[in-house]
Amino acid sequence: MQISNNHQLLLRRCSPDLPCPIRPCLCRSCSVIPSGTPAERLTGDLVVEILSRVSAKVVCRSKCVSKHWLGLINHPDHRKRLPQTLAGFFYGSNTTGHLPFHFTSVSGDRRPPFGTSFTFLPNHHLPVNLLDSCNGLLLCRCYHVSGGVGAFHYVVCNPATEKWVVLPNSGKATDNVATTCLGFDPALSSHFHVFELVVEHNYSASTELSGVAVYSSETGEWVYKEERWIGEATWLAGRHSSTAVFHDGLLFFSAFDPDLYDCVAMVDTKGETWMKFRVPSGQADDGFIHLSQGRLHFANFERDNDGVVIRFVVYVLENYQTGEWILKHGIETSNMFEWTDLCPDGGFDFIAIHLECNLVFFAADGIILVCYNMDNRRVKVISYLADVKPLSFLPYVPLYTESRSLHI
Repeated sequence: MQISNNHQLLLRRCSPDLPCPIRPCLCRSCSVIPSGTPAERLTGDLVVEILSRVSAKVVCRSKCVSKHWLGLINHPDHRKRLPQTLAGFFYGSNTTGHLPFHFTSVSGDRRPPFGTSFTFLPNHHLPVNLLDSCNGLLLCRCYHVSGGVGAFHYVVCNPATEKWVVLPNSGKATDNVATTCLGFDPALSSHFHVFELVVEHNYSASTELSGVAVYSSETGEWVYKEERWIGEATWLAGRHSSTAVFHDGLLFFSAFDPDLYDCVAMVDTKGETWMKFRVPSGQADDGFIHLSQGRLHFANFERDNDGVVIRFVVYVLENYQTGEWILKHGIETSNMFEWTDLCPDGGFDFIAIHLECNLVFFAADGIILVCYNMDNRRVKVISYLADVKPLSFLPYVPLYTESRSLHI
């Protein structure tokens, strides 16, 4: 790990005329530098201070420096200060579920970093739908008895801190909401937004969008704006929130336009800015958008004229104002899966692209969690989900800091 110049200065020989700048002193006396590597000379407080200023990827790699560093990084008192990385995925077999939720980690261990009973949620003994996740927060649909059959409230919660908040009703009928998405970026604001993509008639998976209802935790209110895309009407390409990405204060989601065909549409948190642009790589029926390393990515299996999968590609959005995509990675599927018994034509569903690393996660045959490493071009089976055949996966990054938008 690279140490900044400021921290390197702390490791210099202490001046006999000045007090040692480190408490407790790193050396046996202020005129002697202790033996060992620079990493071994750092106090625990200084290690945590350094790691709090680097990326989650660097923090994860730093666990291999020593057992001491591993203990510091995993200590509950330090987790609030250190950036966290992808822990795993919540998954379910249908849109209505009962607690506890299913969870599998990216390390192959299906034990989550916390309990999945979610008993802190209101009316947790009733069915709870897990709709979306974003940077440590989860969006749930919690049912209640007092409102009659099918009555529910949206609840946004942080399972790491067991804090939650119930949202007021948006006023939109359930039949007119195609999908609901969560937007939260702690680097921009401590507040979150919930988006309802609204349609006039919710009869099929490809339904014309008529507007968006957005809830802001800052105002505590919903606003509704009719769609303002230029050109032909836009249809939602899929109903799962995994086809939506919140980035830079904008919600990006997969859509269809008669002129652009398969495209990415976007709307801001105020419902004022509307844009759409075409996805790359021609056929996009298998395409998937996700956020990785601070940029929007598009992954897809390309097919030949007979519909056979022949190539896997990943693009990065260079500029959403111009809709320019840059090819980041490409590999023939015959080379991609040569070391495994997996076949992309046998049923592959995109799950996510790692937030910090060049890793793409798939569900193979509905029950196998698979990871593809773009750096070494190898496929690895992470776990087998034998208890349920999932229809949806939600990536989860723990958030241990308190939020003013949530309460007990």
